[in-house]
Amino acid sequence: MPTSFWVTCPALDRAIARVEGAGGVRAAGEDVGAERVAAVHEEHRSRFGSRVAGVREGGYVKCLHAFTALHLSGAIPNPVAEWTLERLEKPYPESVCCTSQEE
Repeated sequence: MPTSFWVTCPALDRAIARVEGAGGVRAAGEDVGAERVAAVHEEHRSRFGSRVAGVREGGYVKCLHAFTALHLSGAIPNPVAEWTLERLEKPYPESVCCTSQEE
């Protein structure tokens, strides 16, 4: 089954990619813990029929983007996304963000 939730904001996508590129996938899994990650996967499986953008069994984090999109959509708030969001520096830069208000 394909991924159901996507990060579509280019600035947020790049910010998460920087965290992933710095070893964030492994660090998130270690810091959050396999049991809590597995619980998010099971919740996703029960609601949507598949794991969170991954095929690995157990408490593995495969993609910080997928966990964050799932969280931000409100579908399944989760500790992996919270971990990720805490590490982002200006994920929505005012000069380029679609949420910025023009005066």
